Amino acid sequence: MRFWQVAAGERSRDYSSVFTDFGVMLVGAGDPGPFPERKSYYRGHRDWRNQIVRFAERVCLEDTVVLKKPHGTEWEIAAVGVVKGEYEYLDLFEDVEGWDLQHCRKVAWVKPPSEIYVKGLSRGTFIEVHNRTIHKKARELLEIGEPIKAKRLPEPPEEVSDEELVDGLVDGGLRAVDAERLVQTIGYVRRLARWYKDHGCDISEHETLTFLIVPVLLALGWSEQKMKIEWNNLDIAFFPRAYDKKSTKEDCIMILESKRMWEGLSYAERQVKNYQLRFPNCSRLIVSDGISYRLYHRKNDRWEWEAYLNLLKLKERHPYYVKIRGALDVFLSLMPA
Repeated sequence: MRFWQVAAGERSRDYSSVFTDFGVMLVGAGDPGPFPERKSYYRGHRDWRNQIVRFAERVCLEDTVVLKKPHGTEWEIAAVGVVKGEYEYLDLFEDVEGWDLQHCRKVAWVKPPSEIYVKGLSRGTFIEVHNRTIHKKARELLEIGEPIKAKRLPEPPEEVSDEELVDGLVDGGLRAVDAERLVQTIGYVRRLARWYKDHGCDISEHETLTFLIVPVLLALGWSEQKMKIEWNNLDIAFFPRAYDKKSTKEDCIMILESKRMWEGLSYAERQVKNYQLRFPNCSRLIVSDGISYRLYHRKNDRWEWEAYLNLLKLKERHPYYVKIRGALDVFLSLMPA
């Protein structure tokens, strides 16, 4: 039996709950295709030849896995599990916080009884663990931890074609010419995003906001006069009429917070929980990295996540959280009232 460590993102992009919710461990990149069909590609690729090859070929049933989270100079053990499934390639996980993690193995996870921080784990996404102290701690946690019941894996959502998107937006009140313009803008953003992925790893939040997000908002019908950038410590504040010197926090009806591309959106969600106090009439909150969008609606004294959008992969709903609506709902909610 071997011991492995697997990471689920970083501090700003933590998707460990996806692993424990669905009883899986996932690695990427998965968009190149299933490992059995692309062995030569993965074995020859400098970034994936170790990680994905060992994940697909060396892991055995009943191996032990430590799910780690970074915490300063130490690592937090989020869960410990036992491998229960052979290698699978699941399209369901083509978009996990913006990352393609279709390489999958089923794992029976156990939650530690309290927060556990250890030394002896390594950097990297998926690595074999040889540290005997970690072996001992993992065995101990398997004995005393609480088993986590995995949710049933849903079917992948349906794609939303450009034509379906245009029809849905027109039905929602957007002019046909503006709906067509939005589709063209999405194509522009996709091309730029792919260029950034290859050449712009140091893209800033300002670039994300300027080149990826604002063009989409303009295409949806927002005018420059109704958007205020970097106002009252907000990335973008939205107003029902043209902003002027008399505009106050009470006039703000929607807020958008931007993050760096592929940085993850769940961390930003925690940053904005005080907005309902500072902006009492704001009913919509959007968090975006320029590609992915999370839409929150205000319900009494809290924000509820209602819809999700990935411009590279338009879907009718969230990839695996089936109660979270999809691309069309985000666009319709982003339109000016």
